[in-house]
Amino acid sequence: MKKKKNRILSVSGAALCLFFPVLLAACSQEDALPRPLEVSAEVGSPATRAAADSHADDYDKREFVANDTIRITDGTKTADYQRMVTGTTGTWQPASGQTALTTTGSETFTASYPTAFTRILTDQRTATNFWKSNRLTATGVLDGNKATFSFAPEAAKVTLVVKYGNSDSDKKLPGTASLEGTGIATDAASTSETINAYSASAAGTSALQHTYVAIVKPGSRTFTIKVKAGDSGETEKKYTDKAAHTLKAGYNYQYNFTSTNELILNGITVERFVETMETDAGNAT
Repeated sequence: MKKKKNRILSVSGAALCLFFPVLLAACSQEDALPRPLEVSAEVGSPATRAAADSHADDYDKREFVANDTIRITDGTKTADYQRMVTGTTGTWQPASGQTALTTTGSETFTASYPTAFTRILTDQRTATNFWKSNRLTATGVLDGNKATFSFAPEAAKVTLVVKYGNSDSDKKLPGTASLEGTGIATDAASTSETINAYSASAAGTSALQHTYVAIVKPGSRTFTIKVKAGDSGETEKKYTDKAAHTLKAGYNYQYNFTSTNELILNGITVERFVETMETDAGNAT
């Protein structure tokens, strides 16, 4: 009488995953090996002007350009990524000396710009200091190993538009402007702080209207605003808010003044100071 041979069924791991749903999750986790993070980034589009300052073209950030650097972290590891441009193609690569981040697709990545940001500066009279105060942040949206960042301002902006008259004889040189208020730079509840604003008008050019801008902490704010034209013999003019305004991150609060023998407020307009638009930033490997 012949003995029956025992048949051994050989099944691959892939087949087990297909036929046994209980094992499917384990297979997926096993396959989720770290891969290099690919980066795409976008930023908003406020108005800019050109001047001699090194950040005059991007003090009020329009878009990422060659050599811009963003800082990315998953809460444990951090790396700076720099925008590299060859011809019309832009990519984000780990900056010199940085180790590329990796992802399994399950992390939460956040990013900030500029890497030079430490705090809102009280002296914003140069484009560089305004730029350093204007922190943009983003939370990445992961698709596989690609993280897309849409940057938005972390603070609010105050714009002072001062009109001097209607005829050539009324023209003035750009001068200085400041905002004073409680916690406007640090959010300290009981500290009076003064921020010296950046003159966004062409230096040394007389005009009927000049513009000054400053980055401030969001929140309930009451400002004392001081403006002085650049012509010799000009006196400082002052305006104090009659009531507090609630400033929101990412919004521009524009004070429209007429300057005669005093500073007269004509109105305040509010709008987002970054309109988000897609910017092709390429990939990083």
